[in-house]
Amino acid sequence: MLIQPTFGNGHHDILQYHVFSEGKYFAARVFWTESLWHHSAWVYDGEVRELWNDETPLEQSDADYLDIATSGFSMSVPDERGVVRVEPEAVDDQLEMRIKARNTLEWTFPHGGPPTIHQPNLDCEVDYQGKTYRGIGYMKRYHFEDRVSHWGYRFIHATVDDQSWALWSADATFNLNKYAYFKVVGGNGDVHEANLEDSAHRDDAVYGVVDGVRYKVEMEEIGTWDTPLKSDDMDSMMTQRFCRSTIRRGDSVETGYAVNELCFGTLR
Repeated sequence: MLIQPTFGNGHHDILQYHVFSEGKYFAARVFWTESLWHHSAWVYDGEVRELWNDETPLEQSDADYLDIATSGFSMSVPDERGVVRVEPEAVDDQLEMRIKARNTLEWTFPHGGPPTIHQPNLDCEVDYQGKTYRGIGYMKRYHFEDRVSHWGYRFIHATVDDQSWALWSADATFNLNKYAYFKVVGGNGDVHEANLEDSAHRDDAVYGVVDGVRYKVEMEEIGTWDTPLKSDDMDSMMTQRFCRSTIRRGDSVETGYAVNELCFGTLR
């Protein structure tokens, strides 16, 4: 089954990956609208390090799956496995992410096009600065068929220290349309979710009620990366916060790591 279709669809297309491993964070994304190309990568390895931030258009190969590249940056995802390479001139900034999907989840997005694709518990290997890291990762892919002129969202993905389960949640507005969810995936791949009225986001916390169990994720920022997504027609600001997290699930308390992503502005 082809997990990732070719890139550059509709009016807006995005694919992002990130990995938690040994207290480090590795992230890469591609972002396209009719007025803007953007591809970037950053890590937290004791400090925030931006490895890549470029607006050069990426080229899709003749393959019938996502296979895009420019000099120094590429993503190729033919099936449940994929490879992301970031190869700037500085050797210490070079990065390779190898991902394998355990669970692929799809649901309808409010703005047309195919369902969004989420892989919240990727098995990952990351080569960085002469060492291979193994950890749990996340992928999101969607594109808009209908036009969205303004947007704003908060998103988190969190795992516990033993990486046995994960949760992810969003609270968004696209034009005047609400979009929100709070989902939990267990080690066996079972997914449970809150009713729409049973989750909420705050600056440093997210809350949900899943199958009658209350969840509270408190986040303490470790490092922050941001970038403008700006063209002659578009102006948004995207921020990712890598955080240490405390997850309260009913009467149990576990610690882990989380990413808290925010983006607000115009989308054109």
